[in-house]
Amino acid sequence: MSFFSRESWLPRVNCSFPSLRRLPCLGSVVDEVEANMKSPREIAVFGAMTALSIAIQGGANIKKPTGQSVPVSLFMLVIADSGERKSSTENVFIKPLREYQAEQDLVWSEQIKGWEAKMLVWEERRRSIARSIAKAVRDGGEELALEEQLKRVIDERPVRPRRCRLLYDDVTSESLMLGLYQDLPAAGLVSSEANLKNRAFNDLQKQNALWSGDAIAIDRKSSESFELRDVRLTVSFMTQPAAFEKYIRVQGELLRGAGLWARFLVCQPRSTQGERLLDSPTQSWDHIKVFEAKIKSLLDDSLKFLESGQRELSFSPDASDAWVQIFNEVESEIRDSGRFEGAGDMASKLLDNISRVAALVSVFERGWDEDVDIDSLLFAVKFCSWCSDEFYRIFLPPKECELDAECLLEWLEWKRDAGRVEILKSELLQYGPNRLRKKGRMDAALDILISEGKVDIYKSGGRKIVDFSQV
Repeated sequence: MSFFSRESWLPRVNCSFPSLRRLPCLGSVVDEVEANMKSPREIAVFGAMTALSIAIQGGANIKKPTGQSVPVSLFMLVIADSGERKSSTENVFIKPLREYQAEQDLVWSEQIKGWEAKMLVWEERRRSIARSIAKAVRDGGEELALEEQLKRVIDERPVRPRRCRLLYDDVTSESLMLGLYQDLPAAGLVSSEANLKNRAFNDLQKQNALWSGDAIAIDRKSSESFELRDVRLTVSFMTQPAAFEKYIRVQGELLRGAGLWARFLVCQPRSTQGERLLDSPTQSWDHIKVFEAKIKSLLDDSLKFLESGQRELSFSPDASDAWVQIFNEVESEIRDSGRFEGAGDMASKLLDNISRVAALVSVFERGWDEDVDIDSLLFAVKFCSWCSDEFYRIFLPPKECELDAECLLEWLEWKRDAGRVEILKSELLQYGPNRLRKKGRMDAALDILISEGKVDIYKSGGRKIVDFSQV
């Protein structure tokens, strides 16, 4: 098959949610959770991607065809009403992460006891040599040899064992940064009932740097400063529409201007309440058990790679060629009247998110040693493009004239179904939709429909006639 013959790699705008047919392992567990939990499919996919991102992010980066390596960590936001089973669905996918963290905490607690005992001995040695140095100074003795001993003791200070902390919830930015420095440098900030005034987002510059994988210098007045390097953070927030709208009114422009929301994959799925009928009194969880075992195995691998050096994933030759064409297509659509007009901030991050999603599903489906294949890339393109449509809907609501055009189009379709295909413009102003009975608004709505080729206007006997036969 030639991958150079496609007219467009991007799916059409407002297409349906992407299929997981070519990703059998991920598809089977999402199908099972959706069937059992009766939650929107989008919430199940976002929950699964959260778990994949946290489990894999510490072990690998993805090398783009341009040669740049980027993290595979994702930032995700789901907006859904209470009762959509956000928490319960996400908890199904987060469960193996919590269990793994609890298992590792048992090991860590024993390590901490041993470290504390060694620290007591070390502190006593340090104080003993310090006292000897003080005595030598008082007595006018030779303290140089004792100073060398003290340097050696300081170099031998026991290293505090790192806790395998995988999950954070409502923490301050300072606590999050310190945790990523002292403990595991790859974790998730996860909340299924998120208060978007999360204290971890007090410093937007640091959040942007964490998404990009850049080094972060932490300057502290009351204690030792430090620097974060090669740290990975997954963010997954699920919140309700009312809370989100309130937050956006206050903070939306700030976060959009800082580029934070452009890094997020977002969705606001259609409610399934009222449609969640039971198919059977019994439920099978066979696929989620396989998923849990696989997530824990990926975490084992990630911890090893964190110690020995992260893997660098690459695209297969076919996927690499396709990636370049997708990049060019996205870039060309940022222009005026293009698909991503007004959302260049999001579009500029789209290929990074596509690369990350492709890498995550590839590792989950095929393992660490295989190149990211074309099937993984195609799913990532469809998924991230769908999220970009959601970004537009959530952050760039239609203008009044666009809503007017939709309203007028529906009215004309109703007239066409009744057998009419033409109407006097004066009659349209008099009897058309109530909101459009002002000439300025009607003209703006008609201009949009004319530009889309859905209506035409011509003169007959000095009167303007609207032809909507093409509606």
